[in-house]
Amino acid sequence: MPRPDKAHPHNAAGPWYVDDRCIRCDAARNWAPGLIDADAAGRSYVARQPIDSGQESAAQEAAMWRAAAACPTKSIGNRRIPAEPPGVFPYRLADGVIALGNNALSSFGAHSFLLQRPNSNLMIDSPRYNRPLAESVDSLGGIAHILLSHRDDVADADRWAERYGARVWIGEADSDAAPYATDVTGDTIAVISPGVLSIPAPGHTKGHVVYHIDDKFLFTGDTLHWNHRRGELDVFPKQTFFSWATLADTMDKLASLPVEWIFPGHGMWHHIGKPEWKRQMTALGSAMRELGQQHWSHRPDTTYGWY
Repeated sequence: MPRPDKAHPHNAAGPWYVDDRCIRCDAARNWAPGLIDADAAGRSYVARQPIDSGQESAAQEAAMWRAAAACPTKSIGNRRIPAEPPGVFPYRLADGVIALGNNALSSFGAHSFLLQRPNSNLMIDSPRYNRPLAESVDSLGGIAHILLSHRDDVADADRWAERYGARVWIGEADSDAAPYATDVTGDTIAVISPGVLSIPAPGHTKGHVVYHIDDKFLFTGDTLHWNHRRGELDVFPKQTFFSWATLADTMDKLASLPVEWIFPGHGMWHHIGKPEWKRQMTALGSAMRELGQQHWSHRPDTTYGWY
């Protein structure tokens, strides 16, 4: 539960507040940019309260409720309305792609998604397991496959798999994080179902994979994200735990894919379009090698402080 007695001192006056237990995961700021910002240490606070009236007011209030529901430490509260309204999550982001919210503390606040497909819904990475969300997933048709991008974002995947009898996929080098996985992929592209590919993407971790679906959606885990502050594709240098050089090579490999949307575990999702994807990705790996991990880490607005 949010703690009003521990409210961040920078919160704007009004009903919404963030307490001081924030872990700097950036999830809330992804859902309510401009309303929630970060202090010098990377911890969230309410920079601006939603406006009081009109259609924009309703949209801003809804954004704050999504931020609150996504927060893994439950640090966001409303002094006037303590109970979360129904229907905050799941939340549709694109055709068939649904954000699940309920980001897990065990995955450092990473996002997770549900992709609706005929007879084979996919969960990409795992949210917290709870009954209201599970009942919502039931109503969407359940889950046939759980696709784990890497060891950090496993969260409650075992409980979701048990509920639906779902197959669980993960890369071999990270598979010790999900010993219950039914399908362990190696260093080549694996076909999960028609139009659904698991592609090795080492760098952040050795066993990291991304999921390329229907030649338009790319679920990137912690490999790549849309940096909404810089307005471009970006990586997380401070959180590259296996190999910066390997991650740069991964960017070269991913550049050849047809991609319209990216959906990351951390950072913003974005409709980039295939031409812009190709343009940016063709340059990204080379730029990473030229600048190097340490210097990339010091670019303004490159990392958000999670971990």
